[in-house]
Amino acid sequence: MENRRKIVMINKKFQITLIVKFLIVNVCVLSLFGVLLYMFFNSEIEANLASAHVTYQNVGEMLLPIVITLSVINIIISSVIITVFVLFASFRIAGPLYRFNAAIKEISQGNLIPLLKLRDKDELTAFSESLQEMAQFLISITKKGKELSTELKKVDELKNNETISKKVKEIDDIVDNLKY
Repeated sequence: MENRRKIVMINKKFQITLIVKFLIVNVCVLSLFGVLLYMFFNSEIEANLASAHVTYQNVGEMLLPIVITLSVINIIISSVIITVFVLFASFRIAGPLYRFNAAIKEISQGNLIPLLKLRDKDELTAFSESLQEMAQFLISITKKGKELSTELKKVDELKNNETISKKVKEIDDIVDNLKY
């Protein structure tokens, strides 16, 4: 339990937007269900009451409050369940996205060894592995650049060419600004 994340709302905008979208779908589906339920029960009850020779002035007036009440209760309960589910499911995505963003910023500032640790149950672990592979590739290119710079320095020492010296200095400045 030592890797347990304390904050559930990591990327509030993303998570709230996702919850709202799920809730909108929930309300639409349950509203449609309520309308279909009302239509079905209205026709069934009217048919049964007619065959039983019982008369009501308007079956719809009797049935509508019941269907609306049940639909509202259903919407509230399912919305709470969906909110909790989406919140906890989305933080398994929002957390890694937050870490990826931080790692990419580090790489853009020259740190080729970003700290990118994901928990076992987090999503996007394949993306994390790809980002680590990219960082390793950049490190290998940087090391090759450093090796070439060292070789050029040796050539420059033999020929003492000012142009080579300037280019070697440029390469060294670029490579030295990277952390690997």
